Amino acid sequence: QRAGVGSWRAILAAACVLCCLHGVGGIRYYFCQGGDQDSLSCQGLADTITCGTGGTCIEDIYIDPCGNGFRLESEACDDGNLADGDGCSGTCTVERGWTCDGGSSSSIDVCSVVCGDGFSLSSGCCDDLTCSWECNPSYGCDDGNTVAGDGCSDTCSIESGFECWGGSGSSQDTCLCTRNMVSAGFTHTCGVNANYQIECWGNPENNKTKNDFNTITGAFAWPEGIWNRQDIFVTVAAGAEHNCALKFDGFMICWGWIGPSLLGDGRMFLPPAPDWERNSDGGFTWRHVQSGLGFTCGVMDEARFQYRPACKEGEASGLSCAQTSKDRCTGCRPPDDWSTDWLERHPCHLSFVDQATCEAPHNKTALCWGESFYGQGFEFPVRSDWSTVDSGSFHACGVTEGGEGFCWGNNLYGQTKVPAIAPRKWVQITAGGSHSCGIDDLFMIHCWGRGLEGQTAPPCEDAWLRVDAGTLHTCGIRMDTSLVCWGSNQAGQCNIPHLRGNCIYQSDVQMVQGGGGTPGVAAVFAPFECDTNADCTLPRVCEGAVKKDWSQVTAGELHTCGTDVNRNVFCWGSNLQGQSSVPGGTTVTVGTAPNGQPMVQSRGYVTAQCL
Repeated sequence: QRAGVGSWRAILAAACVLCCLHGVGGIRYYFCQGGDQDSLSCQGLADTITCGTGGTCIEDIYIDPCGNGFRLESEACDDGNLADGDGCSGTCTVERGWTCDGGSSSSIDVCSVVCGDGFSLSSGCCDDLTCSWECNPSYGCDDGNTVAGDGCSDTCSIESGFECWGGSGSSQDTCLCTRNMVSAGFTHTCGVNANYQIECWGNPENNKTKNDFNTITGAFAWPEGIWNRQDIFVTVAAGAEHNCALKFDGFMICWGWIGPSLLGDGRMFLPPAPDWERNSDGGFTWRHVQSGLGFTCGVMDEARFQYRPACKEGEASGLSCAQTSKDRCTGCRPPDDWSTDWLERHPCHLSFVDQATCEAPHNKTALCWGESFYGQGFEFPVRSDWSTVDSGSFHACGVTEGGEGFCWGNNLYGQTKVPAIAPRKWVQITAGGSHSCGIDDLFMIHCWGRGLEGQTAPPCEDAWLRVDAGTLHTCGIRMDTSLVCWGSNQAGQCNIPHLRGNCIYQSDVQMVQGGGGTPGVAAVFAPFECDTNADCTLPRVCEGAVKKDWSQVTAGELHTCGTDVNRNVFCWGSNLQGQSSVPGGTTVTVGTAPNGQPMVQSRGYVTAQCL
């Protein structure tokens, strides 16, 4: 007996469904009424033989209910229930982003999420047996294809080094690399090349553009942290006179100027781990790093340690791990003391513990070190759930995994006063010269602080994915992956490269003869194509369509660099120190900036794959 139908006729309908005629709105079937053939099927109203003596062939219509687990009539699916959001809707239609198979007049449909169709389902597609990666609330995605290496894998999971945004039941995800594959400093730039090695170009002072430390002698002969030629680097952060970089294993190195005094200001001195074993392994492991004018901030990614519990009222503190020189501290920690001296080895990572059966949470504490005249090196909130941090000239900002935003350091222009946006949450906050900008979880942009040059006035408020603040300008990537810059353009740092275009006058297209020349034959003209203004003859300029495949942007002092989805790097703006001339690429002068300096554009450098 079928669900929802309680008559003996339903049983007969189920038995004869394959041989009966289908009518509008139901299945028309015929059976005998009365006589010795009662309830048996017959051939139609004109059938006077099959039902025998005393029997009459009559007709009835069987209406198949949606949700009974049998796909009949015009049903596109039937998964045995009337619930929405499981692939087969309450009206037995296949929901967007799903496929349903196996249903028939005798079997139920099984529905599954379609990976790569461009509809990102974040919930409702898990059952007791399987769960599509696309539906995983932490790692799921769908960018409209099943190509690996573009941020959303061929199984619809977010790949290492990427974040994905914007996906819904009606739209696909946009995935961007969150590693700093290129970082614009003040007068130099650093990148992770196609071989996963660090390359820096521009102002060479203080060895900040060096990448092979075995060849350096003198005061800057070796970076802070452990380094060798075989290291695989995944992110780099260029400051003013120093740099830091992360390796694939999470360890960090920093190199360049130690600071204005004989002992330096700490910008080069990585926070030491509290026990000898971790320091011998290279110190802490990190997930994120950003270098500012004279300081650096980073987010740790450590499962090996935890903070010693804070003392309760009336308890006296014990000895820190630094004082005991052991894996474990003694006693409790003073409640207000968040020094790394109180980080002790997590029980799962003691030498005698089987780590395969013991899982420790990752500690994501943010730390800053270096020049701290305005408190940018130590006035940050101490907690273990940071997502990202960014270092500006004299202040820093960060966002927690829960979407809380904080800024600290110099507040002369209000750059550390993070706007209240609740109930919305922060996704990213960037720190510039004396201003800050952030994006919330509705893709709205907010900027605050110094705005005299227009750096806090984005051209529109909505549909932003990423933002980066330079000294006096800001650049952001929009949801269509176009790039926009605003603020000071004194060196051409806001003149974004475009797609290949044509040389034009103010209103007319420059034409070159492509054919003709014969008397009586009309000449044929074609536009003169160009990449930059350098390809055109004044007063013509090069104009092309907006480039809409940007994946990263990094804003420096007087120059900007961006990377597209094919890992091609472009730099533009000032090149007085060579900071915009990418290694092995083509650099051309495209005009004269308002400050009288030549404006350049450079292209032809390719970064490593985001890891």
